[in-house]
Amino acid sequence: MKKIMKKPAGLSRLVFLLSLVVCQFNPSVAFFVNSKVPKPTTEMKAAAVSLAQYAPAAASLFNNMKTPASILAGAMVPLGFLAPLPKPESDVNGENPLHRILRKVHLFIAIASLCSELIAVMWATVAVNQLTEVPHLPAESVWHLLQRDCNLEWLAVNAHFLLGMLGFMSMIAIRGYFSAVVAGFSSTGCASICAAAASGLLLMVSIYNRGVAAGGGDGMRYGASILSLITTYVRLLVKRAISIESFGPLELMSLLLAGMSILLGIRALIVPEASSLPVKKTN
Repeated sequence: MKKIMKKPAGLSRLVFLLSLVVCQFNPSVAFFVNSKVPKPTTEMKAAAVSLAQYAPAAASLFNNMKTPASILAGAMVPLGFLAPLPKPESDVNGENPLHRILRKVHLFIAIASLCSELIAVMWATVAVNQLTEVPHLPAESVWHLLQRDCNLEWLAVNAHFLLGMLGFMSMIAIRGYFSAVVAGFSSTGCASICAAAASGLLLMVSIYNRGVAAGGGDGMRYGASILSLITTYVRLLVKRAISIESFGPLELMSLLLAGMSILLGIRALIVPEASSLPVKKTN
């Protein structure tokens, strides 16, 4: 029984040696055998290594935008609504036309900025939920994942956060001007207060412009400035709202109401209200 059990092992060694000899002297057979298991090339290895799961990192980026947007939205409520603008003593008998315009502009900016920051929070919250709940394919980087799966969401969060931030700084400038007038500052002092707020606003815009121009670091970007970012966001939002595949009546209605609000607000600033016009007395 022991001899019978040893024969298959010796036979298998013989078959293995014969196969090596055949592959050695027959190149076609050797190529056929090697072609069954292709060796990975350098390009294949690089492609396999570069693709990774960046959904958690993308969700972290949205959270980074959601937190400061929430803070700004909370700060806008007392700054724009709860605390009224100071009223100078010179406006007791009759308000200065410039002051009347600034009060209207302040109220309009406060409402628009608060809504913009809340919209940014909403976009970021839904995007984080989608990145967490829905499986996403691997990507080359976080930027490529955002461009592929969350392009509109990322544009919306950045655009609304930026618009709200600019409005917040404008509110600070207007409130600072009225506070300076009430405190008895001269025109030079009032200009200094407004210049300080304008300096901060322009620096923020410059920082954002450089970030937009840098893009993803590999040549992919939305443009050279915040105007390109905002126009791209509006274009994609309108395209999705009116598209047959993704028609959104609420999105379309929101865009129409936003445009109407801007036009009516400009008209209210330019054309005096009927109640403010002098009434002619008739005998």
